[in-house]
Amino acid sequence: MTEKKYLFFDLDGTLTPSRQLIKKEMFDLLPTLNRTIIVVSGSKNTQIREQVGDLSIFSLGQNGNQAIDVSGKLLWENVLFEDERKVVYEHIELIRPLLIHTIPDHTDLIEDRGSQISFSIYGHNADPDEKKACDGDFKKRRAILAQCPFVSNTMEVQLGGSTCLDYFKKGFNKGTNVKRLIEMMSWNKEECVYFGDALFPGGNDDTVVGIVDTIKVRNEDDTLSILKETFC
Repeated sequence: MTEKKYLFFDLDGTLTPSRQLIKKEMFDLLPTLNRTIIVVSGSKNTQIREQVGDLSIFSLGQNGNQAIDVSGKLLWENVLFEDERKVVYEHIELIRPLLIHTIPDHTDLIEDRGSQISFSIYGHNADPDEKKACDGDFKKRRAILAQCPFVSNTMEVQLGGSTCLDYFKKGFNKGTNVKRLIEMMSWNKEECVYFGDALFPGGNDDTVVGIVDTIKVRNEDDTLSILKETFC
């Protein structure tokens, strides 16, 4: 791994706690690695920046469907059409009755981020520990999709974060967008590695498998330990 020059990270549960600021030890460590840092998240780029502070990063928000380089320049943006939004909202209304657990704020479940719609089965801004307790093992969301599959010719859904279902244009997933960035920047994919906590079938990190080398992590502390052991 020491030859890896380009380090790609999922955000929540990999680089930072869910919807929380990056921990100081991680923030201090990353610049010392002398590697290019790329964050690929279902969150909006504004949310990514809020969590990682002023670190120098490539920011690929909404599963990479809005990409920003280290200077803040927009590289690309895949905006959803109204008919694509419609099929997503129809599916969300179908699965709402399947949420039989307590939800702290029903107005906090949907975020239309422009290039992606994210539906949290508990609440985007809820307490991180409560979110993890609700579906940190992804079982509830898997069961929901098994009971009510999402069928669309133009859109797909994947599991992201602690409680989210991420809807975006079919084929425009993390793997596709990681590949696009590598080709745009003329990087050697053998020098790239991706860290993620959802590198399982249906997880929003799984599409990166086969694009570059991947490292499955349990949480942000696990990521920190691996970085220190491997790159320091």
